[in-house]
Amino acid sequence: MVKNPLFYCLLSGLVTVSAGAAPSPPSFPTQAEVAGDASLYSPAMHLRKSDILLAVIIYKTVETDQEVTYYARVVQSLRGDIPVEALIQWSWSANKHSAVSFSKPEPGSPPKTELYSGNYMYYILASSKEVKKLPDTPESFAPAGSIPGLDSYHLGDDVIYFPVTESDRGRAIRKLLHIEPARITAESEAARFQPSSGK
Repeated sequence: MVKNPLFYCLLSGLVTVSAGAAPSPPSFPTQAEVAGDASLYSPAMHLRKSDILLAVIIYKTVETDQEVTYYARVVQSLRGDIPVEALIQWSWSANKHSAVSFSKPEPGSPPKTELYSGNYMYYILASSKEVKKLPDTPESFAPAGSIPGLDSYHLGDDVIYFPVTESDRGRAIRKLLHIEPARITAESEAARFQPSSGK
């Protein structure tokens, strides 16, 4: 009879220790802090209206006098149905995105292709309404498209992207979302996707 109370006492102590051992994630910024901080507000606004959030590595760009097309491989799929290892592309039009600056080839000259060998990751925010799954991976995805069986997608030309580690937006994302290697574990109210918000 004496052993049972002792056993429960030891057990409750173990539960308390194990519960206290799990580190609690850092708190999210408040709504007021997000509203008052431009470096947080802009990414929060884009997160609220983007139902696709990917971490990708860009491996190729193709520039013409009208637009730049980016080709990338998905490293993390945090929102939406685009799988890890998928190949994606998106375009930035010189007419639609007036703030975009790139060295445009001369009109009528062949497209300028640049391949990248680095492992710089970018966050990609997009709308699933703009996404088109390509039935067969086109030759334009080469060299990464040379791996058979990978899904490929065109994200449209209304994509927001920025470096994961080097930009204000990249740092802001990590303040607004708690991200583990394969998923978002928590997100701030300011950053939560709200399809019915109309914003």
